[in-house]
Amino acid sequence: MSTAKRHIANLRDEYAEMTRQRIVAAFVETLEDEAADDISMAAVAKRAKVAERTIYRHFKTRAELFAAAGEWIEDNVFSYIPFTSPDELPEIFRKLCKRFDRHPHLARAIAMTRAGRRVRAGFRRHLIDQHRKAMAPLVQHLPAKEVRQAEALASYLNNVLAWNAMREDFGMTSGEIADAIEWALTTLLKDVRQRDAAAARSGKAGKSPRKRTTIRERTGVE
Repeated sequence: MSTAKRHIANLRDEYAEMTRQRIVAAFVETLEDEAADDISMAAVAKRAKVAERTIYRHFKTRAELFAAAGEWIEDNVFSYIPFTSPDELPEIFRKLCKRFDRHPHLARAIAMTRAGRRVRAGFRRHLIDQHRKAMAPLVQHLPAKEVRQAEALASYLNNVLAWNAMREDFGMTSGEIADAIEWALTTLLKDVRQRDAAAARSGKAGKSPRKRTTIRERTGVE
């Protein structure tokens, strides 16, 4: 390929990426403004100033667009905050509350609408995996049921759903919500550590149930 053709190809790719990002940004703006259960592609196209068919040139399915929107929100609006220990979660949630306050309509749409739940599905799975890894050192001796309970509680306390419910149902400020979540998470982690230590001392937790023996195995009788 000649230098001129390569330059034209690069420009075409750059333009395509700019159009793709404009579509995603328009989708997110529409979700924030309308907070509807379903988002019209016609409305997105109008806001992005492209033809509706252009959307489907860049995103073959609505699912692809929803996933891209979730990544865009995570990168540009609420921003994923990495962590390695569950003890970091209260401070992380406090930071997230401030970000939710800057975009309350988008945060509510992500929490409450069908479209919003689809948008956040991808990064919620990622966050749940991160919570599971962070909780692992604390639950080494607990039975599987209690491990799942601890992981689930830690993950769903550190969640836009908690922020939205406390804000709308109880009229709490983000500072009050962050204080409540810190209290809940601190209490949870203290209890998990105590349970795990007790299970370690007993030497029983984490073991699979003893296999039930049959009459034949006990007596050797055919």
